[in-house]
Amino acid sequence: MLLFEQLGSSIPVPFLVVLVFWLCIIFASFGLFAPRNATVIATFFVCALSVSGAIFLILELDRSFEGLLQVSGAPLALPWLNWANKEKWK
Repeated sequence: MLLFEQLGSSIPVPFLVVLVFWLCIIFASFGLFAPRNATVIATFFVCALSVSGAIFLILELDRSFEGLLQVSGAPLALPWLNWANKEKWK
């Protein structure tokens, strides 16, 4: 039931800002010193896609009952409905 009552995000916004800034600095520094060829550009693209996908998944799984990836709340509600029906017929 704690999942239903949790309204806010458990990931602080300043942490996300620092994380994105840090990753931008790392990619910029690698980009400055790497040679300009197709292999390096493809590797940067794959790494950037991987990091952005990881951040997206972390943010999506933090809010599990809404967003693109959703978890059903029915398995959590079913025991409460069964308990309420048993109590009603006593």
